[in-house]
Amino acid sequence: MTEQRYHVVYRGNLREGFEFETVQQNLSRIFHLPDYKAEKILKARKVVLRKNLDQNAARTFAAVLKRAGLDVVIVASGTGAAKAAKIASPPPAAPPGPDRPASAGPPAPARPPGPIPLKFQGTGSGYFRIWIVNIILSVLTVGIYSAWAKVRRKQYFYGNTRIQDASFEYLAEPKKILYGRMIVVVGFLAYSAVSELLPIIGSILGLAFIFILPWLVVKSLAFNARNSSIRNIRFDFTGTVRQAGVEYILWPFLAVLTLGILSPYVYYRQKKFLVENSRYGTARFSFTAAAKDYYRIFLTALAPILIGILAAAATGFLFAPASALVILVLYLYLFAFFSVKTTNLLYNSSRLGPHRMEADLKINEYLVLVLVNSLATALSLGLFHPWAKVRIYRYKIGRLTLIPGASLDEFVAAEKQQVSAIGEEAGDFFDFDIGL
Repeated sequence: MTEQRYHVVYRGNLREGFEFETVQQNLSRIFHLPDYKAEKILKARKVVLRKNLDQNAARTFAAVLKRAGLDVVIVASGTGAAKAAKIASPPPAAPPGPDRPASAGPPAPARPPGPIPLKFQGTGSGYFRIWIVNIILSVLTVGIYSAWAKVRRKQYFYGNTRIQDASFEYLAEPKKILYGRMIVVVGFLAYSAVSELLPIIGSILGLAFIFILPWLVVKSLAFNARNSSIRNIRFDFTGTVRQAGVEYILWPFLAVLTLGILSPYVYYRQKKFLVENSRYGTARFSFTAAAKDYYRIFLTALAPILIGILAAAATGFLFAPASALVILVLYLYLFAFFSVKTTNLLYNSSRLGPHRMEADLKINEYLVLVLVNSLATALSLGLFHPWAKVRIYRYKIGRLTLIPGASLDEFVAAEKQQVSAIGEEAGDFFDFDIGL
């Protein structure tokens, strides 16, 4: 007997409490549609959004669309609209019997597992072999191989980073990375040539680049997210160019006008933009930090800055090299301070559904690690760089712990079902990467 199939039908209405623009953006994100196509769907009287799904997939897909703000029903395939079958609730519980006495009540919810530490299994020598080959081939190909070099590097670090029995994957195509870098190189060469021949036009193009920057940022973030996965579910980034323009142009400009007073707030808004526009499958990340948390970090750093400036000034009168040493120590300490504090705050304030992360980096430990890596890299004329990178990465990963709020297997299974129901693709042709 053929299994009954179902259609998910949009009935031409938005759910109560949802704004049209918000639902339009949600629909564009789910189906990777241009805004005008999403608007056309929402203004239609009746649209079949997904056909011939099994019952579970239809329920899941309908639930996703309802959360996005659409009024949808599930219709049995082969029936008319008058015979639409809305499947809104789970099937009834099994009746009492020998295996389930009436007095037993509902089964107790499963307890979430305990904390799960992240692990990095790579080695400095293992990465050195990749690193040295990447450098040689990139030089021989005049930089063309650098796109393949990035993929090999990322695959090494991703593949050796594990949560329980699963490791991360980096799935990018080197050609798309090369495409993005060619855009940047060609744009820079054109700008340089025009600036030499027509300085006024060059200045105008320089200003125009400021407005192109948000587009480049969003495309690069989306590319890297959509090509990262774990347990066969990809990440995603859904931030818009308009949002990026506000966070990376408008607010930094206002920070300059306020002589840096708004800098912690700008940093907070940018981290919030990155986290809250990130997805794992269809699950949305949330960010619980507040601007005051970043102000606290910046204000706490004022004391060592003032002490360092006074110490440098005092030693400068007596012995100039001592003043330079004080400035170097201050710089390294502040680098470690900000890296540790902002990393801990970022992870400790990020949530994914019922799950959260804990980061416990220590300033003194990180400072010693940076000092040793810097000295070893300098004394080895740069050959220690692969070991330095692995040491830093291993330390950061080793200080991260996943705190599950529910069963990870159930969460991953639910995400796989939702992604399958939606039929979501892993990006579009215009995604590319501009980073190194």
